[in-house]
Amino acid sequence: NNSEHSFVLDGDYFPAGELKSDRQIVLAPGVSTKVALSATMEGIKGLMWFVDTEKHNVYVSFAFCRPTIGGTRFSCRVGAPPANLKNDIGSAPNLGKDKFPPNDASNREFCCEWIATADGVQVTIPQEVPFYLPPTVEEYAAAADPAARAGERPADFMAQTRPMDATDGLVRGLKTAGQGVAGGLASCVAAPILGAKSQGAVGFVKGLGMGLVGGALMAVGGVTCGAAQVGRGFMQIPTAYRARQEEKVWDQELGQWIDVDLVALEHEVAGYKLDDDSPAAGSSGGPSAPVVETEYYELLGVSPGATPAEVKKAYYKEARKVHPDKNPDDEGAKDKFQELQQVYQVLADPDSRKKYDKEGKAGVTAEKNVQMDAKAFFGLLFGSEKFVKWTGELKMAMQMDHFSKTVMSQDAEEPEDMDRGSEIVRKQQTAREVFCAVNLRDKVERMVYGRNLAGFEEQMRLEAHELAGAQYGPELLAVLGERYQLRAEIYLANELAGRFSMKKRWASMNNNWAMARHGVDFYSSAALSVYRLSGVRSAQKSAMKKAVKAAEQDPSVDVEAEQSRAMEAAFDSALPTWMKTAWYWVVRDIDTTVKNVSRKFLQDKSVPWQIRIRRAHALERLGQIFSEEAKAAAAAGPGEQTVTPEEVKAKIQEALMGSMRES
Repeated sequence: NNSEHSFVLDGDYFPAGELKSDRQIVLAPGVSTKVALSATMEGIKGLMWFVDTEKHNVYVSFAFCRPTIGGTRFSCRVGAPPANLKNDIGSAPNLGKDKFPPNDASNREFCCEWIATADGVQVTIPQEVPFYLPPTVEEYAAAADPAARAGERPADFMAQTRPMDATDGLVRGLKTAGQGVAGGLASCVAAPILGAKSQGAVGFVKGLGMGLVGGALMAVGGVTCGAAQVGRGFMQIPTAYRARQEEKVWDQELGQWIDVDLVALEHEVAGYKLDDDSPAAGSSGGPSAPVVETEYYELLGVSPGATPAEVKKAYYKEARKVHPDKNPDDEGAKDKFQELQQVYQVLADPDSRKKYDKEGKAGVTAEKNVQMDAKAFFGLLFGSEKFVKWTGELKMAMQMDHFSKTVMSQDAEEPEDMDRGSEIVRKQQTAREVFCAVNLRDKVERMVYGRNLAGFEEQMRLEAHELAGAQYGPELLAVLGERYQLRAEIYLANELAGRFSMKKRWASMNNNWAMARHGVDFYSSAALSVYRLSGVRSAQKSAMKKAVKAAEQDPSVDVEAEQSRAMEAAFDSALPTWMKTAWYWVVRDIDTTVKNVSRKFLQDKSVPWQIRIRRAHALERLGQIFSEEAKAAAAAGPGEQTVTPEEVKAKIQEALMGSMRES
């Protein structure tokens, strides 16, 4: 080691053989260090990489393959890690008696020299070595093609229906064939019945004939299309195999395997025009001119240049502090809460905020319609406003918000285009996933790049402890912790043990079991919710009968009032079940979102493979910390939340009050 750096072992991967030397080995500057490996029956095959002890940005990456039978391959790279060090196992240069690489331009790729010796390989690390810095969105933006239009998706039906692989093709084929056969049977049954109703016996015969012909055509068409999907899936086998080897992900809208570049995605979603104030929307605050009054900003504790996301976060924080239910002994709590609502109603609306900045309170005192902010409502109801960096805006909230805007646009001169609305929802979800992946990238930086495990654990425990104090905090932490661990285990098993290894199969099985468990929870709760809804209707009918009978004996009985009281009581008793169903919907939403977030985070090609491995280890540890803090918070808390109708009703009313805003 002729450089001024000391290097320590940062990671290894041995499909065959193992490291014989002490894992605490140090490649000290100015001296020679011996690193010993031991072979198995298959020989020696693997990777090792070292990192400097000071700034952790200079890597020494080894790849070697010495099978029992065959030639020896070897490579050593100093400086930035290669894009995928695993590829060097099979593509490294043959180890010969001559010094490698030659003293020419090819040396820039490796930045070091090596030569075979009688008992191994002698590697020389040069005096001057390059260093590695992770890419930034600013660098990408400076180099990006300004003519490229972000977010475009082709409307190619054949591409969008293309199966991912043979399994996906089989599932799609069976589904298509089943739909065709079911449609054919329905046609055979329905056509004669409709014919008989309109034309009697003659119509029945005609309908039977038409039904048989139409049903046969539908069944044959469904089976044919299903067989075609199965065939397309089998044709995808080689492509899918290569794509998984290269850590690509499947994009159903494009109908192809793609590389994930988180930095490029971050730049792309920043250009989305979502008409949305969520953090993922990339909207900015900052008045374009000096404000005439700052009272509203001071009440929320933010500057006049605060972004919409910062305004929303500050409102959530202050609203919980001054809410009347949290301050029963404070007679002025209700007035403070209402004042805070009025402030948020102004600052949360871009037009109202501009008017306030320009004219002050006098400019925003005109009467306006009061509407519910769906995102604020669900954020307050499930405590997700504190988790927005980890979960993004809940899909339930995005859909409700989009629905309310669509309904409002029906009376407008230019109603919202449905295709554009669907595109906005798709972009919102993409932006949500990228936003969460970028947050993960920033949160684990202390462990991934700084190698400060103790500091990372302390920081994450403090944040998890704070998150546990939110509504549904322990439950959300538990879900995130479980998902993070499972996704990290799957990635590490796939990369370090092999896609077809027992370790990978076990990790995938655990993941599938967790997803199935959450699905069963949701559907069973949804079925119970439907049953409780029928109970409300039954209570209405029963109350109506009783009230009518009582009114016959006593004319002063108010039938409508008695019916309303019975319905309200039945409705309130069903609230815990409906709330639980909504919660399980949130869990399934988080399941799907974290799966996509983890792919963007762990399979990010903007960083080398070695960094992705470190990210996976950090994500696994983060999941463990979240799970541990969730258990501790649940054990210290009063038990399961929202178990009585009164508690549920209070939480819904609190969220509803806090989410009302003027428009």
